[in-house]
Parts: sequence; structure tokens; C-alpha cells
Amino acid sequence: MSFLAHKMQPEGAAAAPYPSLIQRLIAWQALALVLAWLVLAGMLTWRGVAWGEAEVQTRMQRMATVLASAALSPEPELKQRMDATESAVMALLGLDEEFAQGLRSAYQLWDRDGRLLYRSANAPSSRLDAPPPAGQAPFWQVQRSDPGQGMGRVLLIAEPREIAFSAVLPVLWLVLQSQLGVFLWHGLVIWLSVRVGLRPLAQLAQRIAKRRAGDTAPVQVDRLYAETAPVLRELNELLAHEAQRLDKERRFLADAAHELRTPLAAVNAQAHLLLSEEDGQARREAAGALKQGIARVSHLLAQLLTLARAEAGASAQPEQRSELDAADLLRGRVALLAGLARPRGIELSLTAPEQLPFRLEREGFCSIVDNLIDNAIRYTAPGGRVEISLSLLPDQSLEFCVRDNGRGIAPDQRERVFERFYRVPGSSEQGTGLGLAIVRRIADREGAELRFVDGLDQRGLGLCLRLPPGAPATA
Repeated sequence: MSFLAHKMQPEGAAAAPYPSLIQRLIAWQALALVLAWLVLAGMLTWRGVAWGEAEVQTRMQRMATVLASAALSPEPELKQRMDATESAVMALLGLDEEFAQGLRSAYQLWDRDGRLLYRSANAPSSRLDAPPPAGQAPFWQVQRSDPGQGMGRVLLIAEPREIAFSAVLPVLWLVLQSQLGVFLWHGLVIWLSVRVGLRPLAQLAQRIAKRRAGDTAPVQVDRLYAETAPVLRELNELLAHEAQRLDKERRFLADAAHELRTPLAAVNAQAHLLLSEEDGQARREAAGALKQGIARVSHLLAQLLTLARAEAGASAQPEQRSELDAADLLRGRVALLAGLARPRGIELSLTAPEQLPFRLEREGFCSIVDNLIDNAIRYTAPGGRVEISLSLLPDQSLEFCVRDNGRGIAPDQRERVFERFYRVPGSSEQGTGLGLAIVRRIADREGAELRFVDGLDQRGLGLCLRLPPGAPATA
């Protein structure tokens, strides 16, 4: 991963302190181990200081049973026997003196004359069952035991009623020592497993870094994993989309160059004729033809720019849309386009409500209106009719339709007219072949529905565009 991060930095820029996934994973694992130890230590601490009274009584009774035999020893042997018995108990439990100092029972052996015959290292010199000073609670929980055989000896076994936390510290230290090796082993295993586990990501980064600019072939790896497969899938999909985009750009440039070659050659020829012709009438005709050629080139360039924006792939942002009167906007566009229909005697009619508020992106909607109406006028015979309608459907979507009584389009040709620069075979009308392509790109990008409908007078053709509410088309 560090290799990929290094490649992504601008040349000459200082290395950015990227956070490490390996360190992050190891830190979480270490935290989990520490929390586990703390839980274990807490349970041991609670177990050490929170004995119930019944448990304490049972433990002291068992200790009295173990010490009873040694407590009957003659006085010269008493200390040696008692010490040996206590050491045997500690060894049996696997405890040392320092570890058990704060947790083991304290005990004393008294005779009938009140002499202290023996006491454990953690027991006081005074009797364990002596009354506490006035105003103080008893410190010891005491159990009396008679070893028997009429010797008149009393064995007192006691434990503190409240165990200090410091008495548990040796227990916690022992637990920590026993777990330290586990921590180190787990840490090594975690570090190695994370390093090896993330190696496929580093290999994927190296594969990507070695690719040349413009290489959009799918990235191949030796083996897929559940973690790397989604990354590789999305990356290859992105490369496929980029390959399609580049292919569209190449085809667009090739088509644009091809379409511009003829009108530019005509403009060049008319300009040469205008400069070389001496006859005034011929010069005026050449100037008129030059003006028409320049207008055609200008229109073609405008259509190419509009199509390029439509194929850019980015939808209009919400802030680019505004609440507009679609009916009023349409009436304005129809008035501007009426100049194309009037010289050919084509009747334009508009059916729309007085007002129709709708959330629109103005430029995109105007591009759709202009191209559909312009296309209908161009391919309708002189003296024909073009009807335009605008309405709000029950589902609050906007429907815009243009119908004409021209010669129409054969059913097998209808989908092809949306291709760039495609002209229906046999068409003699001047056009760029981009109008319907622009409309289709806008409609597809914004989720609008574009469909063919019947024309007028049982002939011609119609196109209807339905814009979903709140998602109008954009250029």
C-alpha cells in the first residue's frame, strides 16, 4: 500500500503521513488482548476480595482439618510440625509465601492456660477472637476449633473481613507474567498475518502502477480474495467506462472532421470564386452561397458543441434547476422558430395551458424544443402542418409532443435516426444529422422517456418526450 501511496503523490511534493492499515489492525488486536487481560484481572480481583461468608467459613474449616494433626504435637515439635504442614499446603496449592501473604488464613494455637503456643506469620500476638476496641468493627472473621484428645488446646483460624486491594496485587502480577508470553506470541502472529494478508493489495497497487497511460484493459491478478474482488471489479468497470468514453471521443472527432470537411471545402470554394469573379452578378451569387455555407458551418459547430455537452455524462445539479413557466418558455421558442416555417408556408400550431409551472433546467429544455421543432419543419413538405403540444400528466410529469404531416420515417429506420450524423436514405433536406441525437442523449441521461407517436393526417410522424417531475433534462 505504501508503494501505491508513493506513486499517487505529485512529483516533488513532500511525503504525506498516510495512516497505516497494518498499524491500525495491530493496534486493535493489541487493544483486544489488553481488554481481555483487564477483564481477567478484574474477575480475579473480585474473586479475591469478594468471598461470601459461607465460602470463608468452609475454607477456614478445611484449614482447621489440615492443621488439626500438627496442632496435637508436643510443644518441642509443635513449631516444626506446624511450619511443615503450612509449607506442604502452600506447595500443594502451588503458591509461594509472597504471593499468598495477603490472601491465606491466619491462625493461632492457644493452650488452656492462655499461652500462645504457635501463630502463623500473618497472625498478630493478641488473640484473634479478642473483642475489638470500643467503636471499631471486628477486623477478623474467626473460627474456633478443638484439635481434641483432651489437651485443652484451641486452634483459632481467621481471615480479614475486608481484603485490601494491595493483597491482590501479587495475584495480578502473576497473571500478567503468565500472559506476557501469550501477548508477545499473539503480537508476532498478528503482525505476520496482517503483513501477509495485505500483500495482495500491495501486489494490486504494483500492477496498477506499471500500467501505461491510456491502457484501459482490465486489470488481471493471479488470485482473487473476498476483500480484493470488489476493488478489482469496480476498477475494471471504471476502466471499461473510460474505454467507452475514449472510443466515443475518437468517433466523435472522426465524425466531426468528416462532416466539417465538405462545408468547409464549399466555403473555401465560394470565397475563392468571390475573390476571382469579376462579374457583379456572379459575385453576388458567390457571396450568397458563401453566407449560406458559413451559416451551415456555424449551425453544425453549434450542434457539435451541444452534443458534446449532452454526452459529457454529468446531470444537472439541483441548484441548476429552477421553477419556470414551461408554457411561456415554449411559446417564446416557437415564436423564434416560426421564421423557419413561414417561408415554406408551413403552419405551426401550439396547444398549451396559459401557465404550467415546472422545475426545469432552462438550457436543456430549450435545446430539446429547438431540435424537435426544427427537425419537424425541415422534414415537412412546403404547405404542411406541425402541431406542438405541452401538458401536465396526472403523475405530475411534463409531456412535450411535436407532430407533423411530412413523409415520416420507416419503422426500421426510427431507432437509427438517433445516431450521430445519420440521415434517412433519400433525404434531400439540408441538416446536420445531430438534432435527434442530441435529444436522445439528453433524454437518456436524465431518465426521460422519448417515444414515437402517430403523425398528422394519417401520415408524417410525431415524437413525445415525458420529463419526470423534479428531474428535467439538461444540456
